Amino acid sequence: MTQNDVQHSDTDPTWWKAPLVATVPGLPLLAWEFVMLGPEGALGTLGGAVYGAVGLLALAWALPHRRSSSMLRVTAAVAGLVCAILPLLFLMWIAMLWS
Repeated sequence: MTQNDVQHSDTDPTWWKAPLVATVPGLPLLAWEFVMLGPEGALGTLGGAVYGAVGLLALAWALPHRRSSSMLRVTAAVAGLVCAILPLLFLMWIAMLWS
């Protein structure tokens, strides 16, 4: 057995769960928001939340796979999902006001 075969104690074997749980519902929402709001620069004020969500989800996947960064990974994943949902909730709120 070589040194590379031994898993270090600080490596988290389930590091991928939080980013995956946030990305599965968040990525289709972000794709829809880019398609519906993205052409002609129509993102406007919602663009900050959409681009922030993409950045936070990417950060959740890119963080080190150590146990010490697991809470930061969960926080980035949840914040990315919330930022992906906010523009949709805002559009639904505006639609309710108009009707």
